[in-house]
Amino acid sequence: MNRYEIRVVGHQEMRRARALGCEACRWLPEGESVLTFSAVDQAAMYGLLARLRDAGLELISIDRVQPDGMVPDRADEH
Repeated sequence: MNRYEIRVVGHQEMRRARALGCEACRWLPEGESVLTFSAVDQAAMYGLLARLRDAGLELISIDRVQPDGMVPDRADEH
C-alpha cells in the first residue's frame, strides 16, 4: 500500500478531510493543508483525486511518502 501527502489550497477541516477518505490533515502557515491518504492501487488514487476535484479543492502537489516506521531500501537511496 502506498502512502501519499496531498497539498491543497486552504485550511481544510479534519471532518471534511475524513469525508474525502484522508487519514490525517495538517495545516501549513502558508494557508495550505497537507492531506495524508493511503491507496492500495492507482484506481484508489484516481478515486481520491476525483473526490478532491468534486469538492472544489485546488491541488498544489502530491508526494508519495514512506509509511510510518518503514526504512527505505538501500536501492532507493541516491
